[in-house]
Amino acid sequence: MRSGVLRYAAGGSRGRSGGGKVSVAMKRFSSARLAAVSLLGGAALAAVPALAAVPAAADQASTAAKAHQLTRQAGEHAAGAYVDRSSGQLVVNVTTAEAAQRVRDAGAEARVVDDSMRRLQNIKASLDRGDGAAGLSWGTDVVTNSVVVSVPSGQDNAATREFLRTARSHGDAVRIERVAGTVRPMALQPGDAIQSGSATCSAAVVGVSGSTEYVVTAGHCTEAGNSWTTSSGQTIGNTADSSFPGNDYGTIEVSDPGALGATNGSISSVGQPPAGSEVCKRGSTTGETCGTIVGYDRTVNYAEGTVTGLIETDVCVQPGDSGGALYQGSTGVGIVSGGTTGGCGSGFQSFFQPVNEALDANGLSLK
Repeated sequence: MRSGVLRYAAGGSRGRSGGGKVSVAMKRFSSARLAAVSLLGGAALAAVPALAAVPAAADQASTAAKAHQLTRQAGEHAAGAYVDRSSGQLVVNVTTAEAAQRVRDAGAEARVVDDSMRRLQNIKASLDRGDGAAGLSWGTDVVTNSVVVSVPSGQDNAATREFLRTARSHGDAVRIERVAGTVRPMALQPGDAIQSGSATCSAAVVGVSGSTEYVVTAGHCTEAGNSWTTSSGQTIGNTADSSFPGNDYGTIEVSDPGALGATNGSISSVGQPPAGSEVCKRGSTTGETCGTIVGYDRTVNYAEGTVTGLIETDVCVQPGDSGGALYQGSTGVGIVSGGTTGGCGSGFQSFFQPVNEALDANGLSLK
């Protein structure tokens, strides 16, 4: 059983861990106490700090490229790829023996599974169209070749029972697990981060469109404030765009780029490493923490609304971290959205908005 309740990581938030309910708990730091998980606040807006050493970052980038290449070549027989945690080897799932042999001929480990990624994605999409109960999360899992539905332990209301009946109708392609906490956005809390009034969050990356610069953060952060400053009081600018729920990204237009001097530190590109890859995140509350990508395309049903297409990891996030950066080496991967309550112990889940989607949706490139 996993532990924790999913929630936003900001002083607002979103793994596979303990079950609980999904709720958005964005609080101001004038409140008596903030929720356990809150928006990840950026330690310093002027620069995204240099990334900590991630073992063999160049090798991991090569592995990611190989995974994408082999899954494309497998076509309709592809069922995803991941890095085996025990061996460190790339494993490519396929549905036929012939496709498996082609993977082996290319120098990777192959595994023959029952369901193609297309079928799993179709099942996941059908669940997305339903009315999921607050507190649930679900997504495709390449390691188990299934769609995994995470349900808070003890949650048994009518909406949950109806959703699980629908999920079970897909047979063995769906796996239901009980988790110990509830998912909810990370609540706002004080910290060394980007601030709007009493709301505190973290910066993910700096994007540009022409000569205009934007700080990219979580959407549930920009929904909570308009005029933003650094933790030292230096002006950043005003909210330009928010997408939440549905997505969880937002942008802040930098009013004076020369004065602010914002940079992306060591982040020079964006991408999506395969499941099982090691990644790190940086936020204003917990600083730099590292862990593993559990999977992509997760749907999280926060109390404030459903967010789809998230990345699930076991990386620790806490209140005030919302909006912070998830990365691997010099590659930007995600934006902190939320995580489970109950601390960052065994079974902790955290969720991230893919940063490439946030940039593309706003017509931005990395500065």
